[in-house]
Amino acid sequence: MTEKRVLEDETPATTKTMRYDRQLRLWGDEGQVLLENASICLFSMTTLGCEILKNLILPGIGRVSVVDNRTVTREDIQCNFFLSSNDLGKSLAPAALTRLQRLNSDVKTDYYNLSISEFVHHHLDTLKSFSIFIACNVQYEDVREVVQVAWDANIPFIFANSLGMYSDVMVVIKEHLIVESKPDAVLPDLRLDIPFTELLDFYQQVDFSQFNDTEHAHIPFITILLKCLDQWKQNHNGEIPLNYKEKVAFKQLVNNLRRKSDEENFNEAIANVNKCIVKTTIPSSLQRLFNDSRSSNLSPCSHPFWVTCAALKQFYNVKGVLPVTGMLQDMTSDSQSYITLQNIYRNKALSDAEQVWVYVQNICKKHQIPLIAKPYVFKMSKNSPFLRVFETNPSKVNADVLRENLEVYLDDPNGIAHIPILFEAYFNFNSEKGYPPGIDTQNIPTDESEFKDIVCSLQKKYGLPDVYPSLLVEDFVRYGGVEVPSVSTFMGGVVGHECIKLITHQYVPVNNYFVYNGTTQQTAVFTF
Repeated sequence: MTEKRVLEDETPATTKTMRYDRQLRLWGDEGQVLLENASICLFSMTTLGCEILKNLILPGIGRVSVVDNRTVTREDIQCNFFLSSNDLGKSLAPAALTRLQRLNSDVKTDYYNLSISEFVHHHLDTLKSFSIFIACNVQYEDVREVVQVAWDANIPFIFANSLGMYSDVMVVIKEHLIVESKPDAVLPDLRLDIPFTELLDFYQQVDFSQFNDTEHAHIPFITILLKCLDQWKQNHNGEIPLNYKEKVAFKQLVNNLRRKSDEENFNEAIANVNKCIVKTTIPSSLQRLFNDSRSSNLSPCSHPFWVTCAALKQFYNVKGVLPVTGMLQDMTSDSQSYITLQNIYRNKALSDAEQVWVYVQNICKKHQIPLIAKPYVFKMSKNSPFLRVFETNPSKVNADVLRENLEVYLDDPNGIAHIPILFEAYFNFNSEKGYPPGIDTQNIPTDESEFKDIVCSLQKKYGLPDVYPSLLVEDFVRYGGVEVPSVSTFMGGVVGHECIKLITHQYVPVNNYFVYNGTTQQTAVFTF
């Protein structure tokens, strides 16, 4: 009876929280809402396409639409886990979608049994309703019109290809604004070099000589560093230790305050000298945003991101520093001191955010911009050091970048930087012949010779060094247009993650071409 009553008391909200518990810890409730309201349009239901959808359906993407008019072949069944022998000859998209939707019944799915050109012709007006477009093993020319619509509407378009042991991903988007980039390595924002009034008041009330040994071993390392900095500045014209020699001397100053050798808080203080005793500066990435014309030439159509950037710039010009982030790391401390410090930093962050909010209101009034939501401004203020803008080139291939990247791999004629050219050659061959190279084992020598000619012509077209990737050419022909499930599974995870980054505006997407060589287990990122 008890178990049944518990199940009956569960609400949809708690059930959803339990289902998505792990991912909610990554992108939070707000990110999950964005994910559940997003819609994906996939061109071509390849093995890679199915793996991408799997990684979006499981976390609860809102809607998935597939454009594919092909039927299931034996080759599809052999390399796609979401197809069975019973699907042979059936329409490919619904056959795979039926099994994919079983992974998460909350996700809506539909399909268009049309070619890409037919879909674009009949549904051009609905393209802007999608959040992301993904094209799997599709030639650029086949989706050029969709790419242009996506570019004009600032909708991400992802090209993903998989052939044998090789795969690549390219993200194309005009402007992607990231408020929560969540970098892996972040220096603590403690402002020890220029302590604000509330922090200074807290430190000045602490008298080390009044503590017993237990209390002394639980002084927060921030307080220890502030005391030592006070002493250091008195003897160094108000400057903080900056170079290696000065920091070694400063660490000795911290050591001199110890009472016992095993005081963990003093170990933490010494360990944090290099990270926390630094000059408070503005990150170069944020300075570029402040210098960007979009944060100065504001209009009623300006995005809230750029309006808030303008307000943050105004805050920085007045205060000389950015708003405090308010984040405090764990440390050895008594509870009362830690809570006090936590409240000091949190309240300072809120106070700074309120000032940014005032600037935003004034800017909106001046430029007749609709008032921005206050929580958005507060979030940008808290994350101001980590704001990012991600932009790409609308063209598929940038010859200058290809030349630059290939020069790095000149010693290896089969280096990973050759793969983008080989994929383009593969699609060109497929377009000219109507079939992928190597699909007929009887014609492999002929296909390889013709494929080589296309590769060489592309190298000449882009002004690339005359380095012939013989082993890669042989592989591309030998696979005969077939995907390897393990490679598509790996890349499906990569593309799924990139989609989630783009939808939630959290974390930084790959910039902007990712390539994988499964034979050598190499990966690389090139910016086109």
